[in-house]
Amino acid sequence: MAQACATNDPGAFQIPFRGGLATVTNVGDMTFMLFPEYAPNTVSIFQGLSAAGFYNSNTIFHRIISNFVIQGGDPLTNGTGGLVFEYDDEFNPQAIFSGNGQLALANSGKNTDGSQFFVTVGQQRYLDFQYTLFGQLVRGFPVLTNINSTAVDTNSRPLANEIITQAGFVPDTSDTVITLVATNVARITNTITIVVDDGAGGQATNKFTAATVTDTNSNSQPFIYGQTVTNLVAPLNTKLTNSLDALELDGQTLYWFPFFADSSSGTNSSGITYSNNFIFRSLTYNVTNDGGQLQLIVQPITNYSGPITLIFDVSANPSWGIIHEYPFLGTLPNYDEMIYTLVFGDTPIVGQAVAVPPQAPGIFTNLLLATFTNGVPASALTNFSASIQWGDDSITAGTIISNTTGWKQVFGSHNYTNSGAFPMTVTIQSSLGVTAIISNTITVMPSLSPMVSGTNLAIAWPGWAFAYGLQSSTNLAGTNWVAVTNSAALSGFQNAVSNPLSANQSFFRLRH
Repeated sequence: MAQACATNDPGAFQIPFRGGLATVTNVGDMTFMLFPEYAPNTVSIFQGLSAAGFYNSNTIFHRIISNFVIQGGDPLTNGTGGLVFEYDDEFNPQAIFSGNGQLALANSGKNTDGSQFFVTVGQQRYLDFQYTLFGQLVRGFPVLTNINSTAVDTNSRPLANEIITQAGFVPDTSDTVITLVATNVARITNTITIVVDDGAGGQATNKFTAATVTDTNSNSQPFIYGQTVTNLVAPLNTKLTNSLDALELDGQTLYWFPFFADSSSGTNSSGITYSNNFIFRSLTYNVTNDGGQLQLIVQPITNYSGPITLIFDVSANPSWGIIHEYPFLGTLPNYDEMIYTLVFGDTPIVGQAVAVPPQAPGIFTNLLLATFTNGVPASALTNFSASIQWGDDSITAGTIISNTTGWKQVFGSHNYTNSGAFPMTVTIQSSLGVTAIISNTITVMPSLSPMVSGTNLAIAWPGWAFAYGLQSSTNLAGTNWVAVTNSAALSGFQNAVSNPLSANQSFFRLRH
């Protein structure tokens, strides 16, 4: 990060920013540990955006609220922009805003996550389960403090731009985050012993004491937990049965409020049964979610084929539905929401990813990405469409053809300007609305860069490719490539090996 400044400020220098140059002064780096175990889709998306250079000298921290958050990641730099797609919230009972420097997604409502994020300053427990929490600051706390202390206008916008100069995935073997899970009983203490082993005989041990405290920070915020709505497709005149789970950590009684998403869905359903009756049953949950299940049975009208889309809201307030319908009655109580589309008169789509060979940076065409079938080998190609989200904030249509086995294949063409491991998804949809999402990864190969400092030579490559090993040979066309034994060290956003060989002339390459 860097802060915009006057050209005559001490330490001022220029950096590329949004197609031009900005005069800045140093602020520093922040290093986060990300949580794929709590928010796997979010972490995957940020991996792709970082590899694509989405945040490199293109966004700022546009919103700063003292002792609360710093917020950035908007390509428009004003808080109204984002990606070409939105994605769902990801919540986990253990991912709560109980720390300092926690990384989370900003949003404009339920399941509207994008590129904007914020970093907390101090505990902000009332944000629990309203925003996807996916990382923790491990280095750079003074930088967080400096940014949070920046002077702002009446709209909380910094008077001097706080520019994100670069973001990327890098290896960090020196820091970690420990999540402690305790009982619900206050004033219980225990000693935690941490043993660190470098794998080469060196160990370090440290201890600290942890104590439980009474949680007084309830925000009455339930969240729909787990992907339990899985029966999404059925033949004509067939019921579909599913279940939904919600969780509220204080064990409050929860109430479900289902809606048809559109008039067509309501017209084409002969009725929805909730928990085997037509009364909205109140549900009580505890932290293990025992008995917290709502059963859903949907029956279409006779011979209807097509989608029925349902919206499910859950709240600890039994009046939520009335306030939702009549907003003048007051502020809408906390709730969570998911939308599901059930399709009748069709067959499920089953898809699988195809192993994609590593690609060189630049343009490629007609690359096989996925195969799928709906169980009907002779089904027309025109019954399906394919959309490809490439992992770098771009979406294009895929090309579908049939192969000799009766399965269908999806091909795509794209241009990756940066190296990286890009999480890519292919969304297949039938003409009636059946959807399948196939996840894949495309690796765009990293390149080596020589660096010379005096008589010292270093070979560097992008930090995201830390799992790659450096090899050398005296003959570019030969087969005698050997591993370089000098250890790689992180230098900024790059892995670097210093003085890899004493020979004056050598060739180097990377191997995974």
